[in-house]
Amino acid sequence: MTSNPTALRRRLPASARPLSGVAEGFFVHAPSSKVHQVAALCAGDQIGAIYTVPRGSSRIAKLAETLATHRSIAGDSTVMADPQLYAGKNRMPASAALEIDWIRHQWDHGLPWALTDSGYVERDAIDDLRALFASGEQIARRVSGNFLLAVPADFRWVSERPEELRDLVESYGIPVAYMFGASGDPLGRKRAVEGLLHLLASPVPSTLLRTDLSAVGALAAGAPLAAMGTSSSLRHIFPPKSGGPGRLMHPSAMLPNGLSLHRIDVLARAIALTPDEVHWRCDCDHCLGARLDNIIDGDQAFIHNVYSACDLVRHVLAGGVKDALASWAAMCRNAQFVHLDIDSSTQNWNYPTFHGAWREVA
Repeated sequence: MTSNPTALRRRLPASARPLSGVAEGFFVHAPSSKVHQVAALCAGDQIGAIYTVPRGSSRIAKLAETLATHRSIAGDSTVMADPQLYAGKNRMPASAALEIDWIRHQWDHGLPWALTDSGYVERDAIDDLRALFASGEQIARRVSGNFLLAVPADFRWVSERPEELRDLVESYGIPVAYMFGASGDPLGRKRAVEGLLHLLASPVPSTLLRTDLSAVGALAAGAPLAAMGTSSSLRHIFPPKSGGPGRLMHPSAMLPNGLSLHRIDVLARAIALTPDEVHWRCDCDHCLGARLDNIIDGDQAFIHNVYSACDLVRHVLAGGVKDALASWAAMCRNAQFVHLDIDSSTQNWNYPTFHGAWREVA
C-alpha cells in the first residue's frame, strides 16, 4: 500500500461553514503550469488548489495531466479547475450556455466540486446574469453531483448591487463562486467590502476566488472557502482593454506585517534605505526570520507568499468564528500604521486600499 503524501499536512483552522467533502478553507488560485510548486505546498499545509486550464479541446487533457501530477505529490488534497472563459480579450459573456460535459469531466476525474465555465457579467448586464443562473439551474436539474456556479462579475455588482445579486442567488439556491473584475482592487472600498459581507452571509454557500489577501477576510467572514491568486493577473479579473498587468519582469512578494504585495525590486530599494527596520523581516517557513530582500526570484516569492498567507489564516481564525473578523480588522489597522511608517522613510511607496475598507466595516 502506498503512503498518503498528505498524511502529515499541518492543519489550518477550518472554515466556519465548510463545503461538503472539502477539508480545506484556504485555497491558492494558480495556472496549471505551477502544479509542481503548488502541489508541494498543498502536501505540507492543509490548503487546496484551483488550477486554471486552457480553453478549447485541450482543456480536458490538461485537466487530467494536472490532476495526475498534483495527486502524485499532494495526495488527496482538494483540487478545482477553472477554464477562465470570463477573462481576456475574447472573454465569453455570462449569457453563454454552460457546458454540462465540462462539469461531468471534472467529476469523472474525481473532483468533489466542479466549477462551471461561466462567462463574464458586465456592469449592467442583468439579463446576462439571469441567463447564467438559469443555465446553472438547467444543469442542477440534470445532475446530482456538487458544483459551484462561477459568477465572474464587474465589481459594481458587489459594491452597488449586492442585494440584487444575493436575491438571485437565493432564488435559485445554487452554491456560487464569486470573482470580481476591475482595473484596480475590486474590494478596495468600504461599499465593496460591505457588499461582499452581505453576499457571504447568504444561507446559500458563497465563496470568493481569484482575489488577493481579501481571501483571508472572506474566511474571517465565514466563507466556506476563499482562494488567493498566485500572481497579479489571478488576484482579480482585469478589463480586456487594459491587457491586465502584463508580463512582469519582477514578481511580487508579500510584506506580512503590511498585508500587502510589492514587486521585489521595489521592496529591495525600500529596504536599502532602512535596512534595520523590523518590518522587512519575515518569520514564514521559507524566510525563517530573514529580510525580504533575500527573495530574488519568482519561485522564492511564490513559496514565501503562500506560507505567509497561511500564517495569516492561522492567526485570524485561531480564536474561532466569533473573533475572526475583529482579528482581521485589527490586522488591517496595524498594516495601515506599518505603511505610514515605511512611507515616512521611503519615496513613492504605494500600499493597498483594502486595509481601510475592511477596518471600517469590520
